Amino acid sequence: MEDHRMNYLHEQTFPFFMLNQEYLIQNHGDIACGILMLVALGTVIQATSPYCTAFFGPRHNVTTFDSLNATPAPLFNYGYKDLAMLFSYTLICITAHAIWQEYVLDKLYKKLHLSKSKNAKFFESGQLILFYIVSVLWGIMLFNEESYFRSGLEYLWRDYPYTGMSTWTKLYFIVQLAYWLHNFPELYLQKVRKEDMPARIVYTSLYLITILYAYLTRFWRISLVLLTIHYLIEIFYHSSRLAHFYATIKTGSATAKSMSTYLFKIWNVIFVFGRLASVVLAWLTFWFGLKTSSINKITFTTAPVTNTNENNGTLNESIIISNFNTPAVRLFTLAATGVLQFWLVWNFIQFHMRRRREQRNTRPTAMASPKVPNKLKQKGLTNGKSENDETVEQPVLAVSGHSNKKSN
Repeated sequence: MEDHRMNYLHEQTFPFFMLNQEYLIQNHGDIACGILMLVALGTVIQATSPYCTAFFGPRHNVTTFDSLNATPAPLFNYGYKDLAMLFSYTLICITAHAIWQEYVLDKLYKKLHLSKSKNAKFFESGQLILFYIVSVLWGIMLFNEESYFRSGLEYLWRDYPYTGMSTWTKLYFIVQLAYWLHNFPELYLQKVRKEDMPARIVYTSLYLITILYAYLTRFWRISLVLLTIHYLIEIFYHSSRLAHFYATIKTGSATAKSMSTYLFKIWNVIFVFGRLASVVLAWLTFWFGLKTSSINKITFTTAPVTNTNENNGTLNESIIISNFNTPAVRLFTLAATGVLQFWLVWNFIQFHMRRRREQRNTRPTAMASPKVPNKLKQKGLTNGKSENDETVEQPVLAVSGHSNKKSN
């Protein structure tokens, strides 16, 4: 009786209740959303507004206003205030992850009845495919708004180092960094299995490092193009994997199986052309394009920015523009891109060779195995242990101006 009372008091005590591991895992989305609401509330309070607004809107404005061009397109540099945005957008990613998991993926996986290992892969693909689709659509919008398509390939290196980036371009890179950064706490919050953690940590770290490298070296345009190409490839890979999981429970459905096979074949074709396009674009940009404005050493130039308007008069400010267009940096970036692309292609080849070996080994077994009654087959499917559970699995991970690939 005494022990029961002590346990009850322990659970009802507020600090212990809040620090309870299970409570944190079950309600991490609400906790992250609550922190965001507190910061958002601070934006409407005059005393805290200057500090809290830095958590949501882009900072380090380098737009030049003058009397001839009253409303120029805003441009932004990067700086230490980006850390505040990175913090808040990481919380937004955690909240969005929890919502998508609870209201979409959890409901779907209950209908699939997959094994534990396949559940983990289903959740991984379900989360990543949403992010990839949003990123590709965002990238296409930037291509259209900033005239990537109409300016030709020269646009990828023209005017480097760029004074600043547009609002949506800066938000794009902040969201990219925030998403891959949020993957680290999600390993704990989503209870990822220990055997799956090393692979996820590797590909998440590669994404994070390469996107951060592209962001700081100002190779924004080529990085945006290479990321969009890679994410497009990933969409078809994860679509084929999700379709395969669905086909495993619809053994009598020819449509489900054909859809999985069709998406898998599309991914094979797009993978080859996407990797080739990535290598060619990187080679043209770093070997030829940027060479025309090459410098001998990395420089950090202070440039004046004059903001003129009716309310504030003339404000003279200065910004630091970094220039990494040296032969050593270009060669390193090009070599890193080539190595990563080669690694992706090698994984791709190894995956297909392994898959063919497995098919060759299982074919004689399938021919020699006795027929199994339908009731037993259904029971096996219910337990998530279908015998035809061959997965379309190959980790894929490429990034930024320096692509990478993730391994499952």
